[in-house]
Amino acid sequence: MSRVEREPRMRLESGDFVFTNPSIVGFRICCRVSLPLENSVEIAITGMDDYEKISVVGRGAHGVCWLCRRKDDVYRQKVIIKTVSLEGLTQEEQNAIMGFVFLFFSRCEVTLLKRLHHPHIIGYYESFKTENAFSIVMQYAEGGTMDKMISEQKGIKFDENTVLNYFTQVAIGLEYMHSKQILHRDLKTQNILLNRKRTIVKLSDFGISKELSTRSLASTIIGTPNYLSPEICEGRAYNQRSDLWALGCVLYELAELKRAFDGENLPSIVMKITKGKHNPISEHWSDDLKLLISSILDVNENKRPFLKEILTCPLILPVCLAINLDLGALPSSPPKKTRQIASSNSSILRTQPVVVKSVGY
Repeated sequence: MSRVEREPRMRLESGDFVFTNPSIVGFRICCRVSLPLENSVEIAITGMDDYEKISVVGRGAHGVCWLCRRKDDVYRQKVIIKTVSLEGLTQEEQNAIMGFVFLFFSRCEVTLLKRLHHPHIIGYYESFKTENAFSIVMQYAEGGTMDKMISEQKGIKFDENTVLNYFTQVAIGLEYMHSKQILHRDLKTQNILLNRKRTIVKLSDFGISKELSTRSLASTIIGTPNYLSPEICEGRAYNQRSDLWALGCVLYELAELKRAFDGENLPSIVMKITKGKHNPISEHWSDDLKLLISSILDVNENKRPFLKEILTCPLILPVCLAINLDLGALPSSPPKKTRQIASSNSSILRTQPVVVKSVGY
């Protein structure tokens, strides 16, 4: 693989991000931020040959994920490099992928690190393009995926506090994304990563499927139909409430260790989703938790609670505050109003006038 010719290195203050050589192979990003971030960062052109490949950690329809280590990193930190093959894609699809990179990695007025730095969002460090592939370098989460963690339970349920803690962390990360006007679009347990001790969760793989063509997106949907919202199954537009539906599916899966909606084939799954007939919730859980799941998995998207309402409801708010003490993460702003979002005879999601101080990330 041919190397991109290096340019002189520059020193920038922590948090700054630049892009150079917009003419190289039609690619607008060709710079990196050295790790770890300290008082200053080093910017240099980079490529795959700057990394030592350790092992393959995953394969998908569009590429492969490598566990790597940067050759000149004195800290010997491991990173994940997701390589998306451009072979077989139309020029329009390739341009769409490049548009994703430009969106997240090269906004001059709002840099990547300032825009997406959050304890529950996986860190994205740099990106580069070769002739036939595009690669993103991201933070390595040693604890693996939430999907893997759930499968390792072998049917032994988590306690309710653990379920609520994991769920709340995911909700906080998703609320942060929504506050930045970013939809996840592919929220599922396979795209939720954990640290080595499995105490902190991080959202990953958001937005990429959005940038693919209808043909490519269809193949993604067929691969993971269990988290699709009713409105998507009916061909309507994706919105924040669709992310919420997927969040409800994640909560169900944390509680029951299985998918909320399953079936022998895609049509049977879609039929269950559009009718809101999720698998039953066991009596093992509190009425409050069962009601929370049912409220989020409401077929009527307009009846689903807002994320701010979820994070400030009596069941979740104490968990959210406890997480804040550990990580400094709260909803990006307090809810503007309160409303009842559950049945009239229930109190779990009947939000009280709780005031949560807005904390910046």
